[in-house]
Amino acid sequence: MLFDIEKLRQATETDLQIARYITEHEESVAFMRVRELAEKTHVSPATVIRFTQKMGYASFPELRLALKQNLKIRSESVYAKESNPYLATTQLPDDFNQKIIELANRLEKASFIHCLGTGSSGTMADYAQQRFASLGFRSISSISSFIPYLATKMNQTNDESSEVCLLFSVSGETPDLVHIVKALADTSIYSVSITNKEANTLATSADFSLSYDSPSNRQSYSVDMSSQLPVVYIIETLAKELYLKKHSTEEAD
Repeated sequence: MLFDIEKLRQATETDLQIARYITEHEESVAFMRVRELAEKTHVSPATVIRFTQKMGYASFPELRLALKQNLKIRSESVYAKESNPYLATTQLPDDFNQKIIELANRLEKASFIHCLGTGSSGTMADYAQQRFASLGFRSISSISSFIPYLATKMNQTNDESSEVCLLFSVSGETPDLVHIVKALADTSIYSVSITNKEANTLATSADFSLSYDSPSNRQSYSVDMSSQLPVVYIIETLAKELYLKKHSTEEAD
């Protein structure tokens, strides 16, 4: 990924604004000057330079080089014959397998799994819940902005709780989900964001973030044609890891 999620968690709102613009306009930013990016993001050139250094790059040209390398890798893999290698090399983070194992360990021990999303992400939340339920995990999904069953838990701070809440959002800025993830910060429920790009409010607010890098294709406010294929792959990989862990435990017993 272009930006480290831990650095983004410490970023200011202005920094996140710059990061969002870069991740949404990679092809054009790769050839911009500092002043041009500053104008596009309504900040000063000095702010852009400070942001670049905060993200671990020595200079803005180094950031542009990283962008160009990402674009090159993506274009070279366009003709991959199978979806898995294509996703692995172009749309998933380098530490994807490590993150899947870490998240599967958390889900395996969960007393309950909440899967939340709206629109097409709500469909992904439903699909994830069905997968988890088929493996014997207690879970529920919701595509409603009003979630009474979760609201009752907002005041619970039981340290022994092992519930996990998965929040699905393409943009990572869905108002209802942003409200929920911030409310969960005061509870013992472990929050997990699954979003396109890592520079968004949901990813930086959740306890655990799993992001992918897919071209955005929003036609209008109410019509988003962005592909959910990476999310399906994430869910399938998680389910497979949980299945293997569950059966290896049973064989050991």
